[in-house]
Amino acid sequence: MKNTTKINFILIVALLCVSTSSIIARWLFDVPAVSLAFWRMLTASIFLWIYSLSIPRSQLSNKNRWLTALSGFFLGLHFLFFFGALKLTTIANATFLATMAPIFTLIIEKLVLKRQLSSGLVNGILIAIVGLIIIVWNDFDFESVHMRGNLLSLTCSFWICITYLLTNKIRQTTTTIVYSRSLYFWAAVTLFIVAIFSGAEMYSFSGMEYTGLVLLGLIPTIFGHSLLYYALKFVPPTAVASVPLGEPVIASIAAMFIFHEFAGLNIFIGGFIILTGLFITIKFKISN
Repeated sequence: MKNTTKINFILIVALLCVSTSSIIARWLFDVPAVSLAFWRMLTASIFLWIYSLSIPRSQLSNKNRWLTALSGFFLGLHFLFFFGALKLTTIANATFLATMAPIFTLIIEKLVLKRQLSSGLVNGILIAIVGLIIIVWNDFDFESVHMRGNLLSLTCSFWICITYLLTNKIRQTTTTIVYSRSLYFWAAVTLFIVAIFSGAEMYSFSGMEYTGLVLLGLIPTIFGHSLLYYALKFVPPTAVASVPLGEPVIASIAAMFIFHEFAGLNIFIGGFIILTGLFITIKFKISN
């Protein structure tokens, strides 16, 4: 019970921290998406490597080293797509559609890992898909800027789903700090390569923008994502993937007050349906 309380507290703190990501990114609207993602990952990695110097720590095994590099590649894509989505669609749309990871983890567990899915899980997935359709229906035009942003956000859920599945395997034998510092490093390498080929601006930012980039590395990353990776040793990937379900609500409310960005009725209805469907999937995932 004591350990359960600790994990629940950690997950709540992680949720509050990751919910700042879209707000800080919108504040840094003029910074290219790939630059946002690169500096976020690099900053987090540097802080964790410096922190590691003060305490002797184990190293990644050869197998986990390669798996961590692969996980970092997918994490880099996740942030690239998410920040790209925030440039094209609303905070509400981007954050709601970025919570689809539990659906993807369940599909992979069924099709790839060959695990049986209960009718409750399937029903939860179908309900969430209905909510997804309601959110994107008004923008269902592939020439629409919002639609492209919605698709980017939905795709970023798939990338983080792969990251969670790999993390669950790696974390069984690796500490959070050792894993996270390398994970963020490889994500930064991935994003740096993308930046080179895309020709994105990487350095000429204002002092305020650099401050925001550092905050992205600290708050939603180290105190957000790293805590989720810590929990993945004790909680199933689908359950951890469900934690950011509260992010759209927190981020949307904050966006209304800070940016006067009001979500449409379809966002509230679709978001409620998505959350209902995903909570159903988590309930059956944990209880079966």
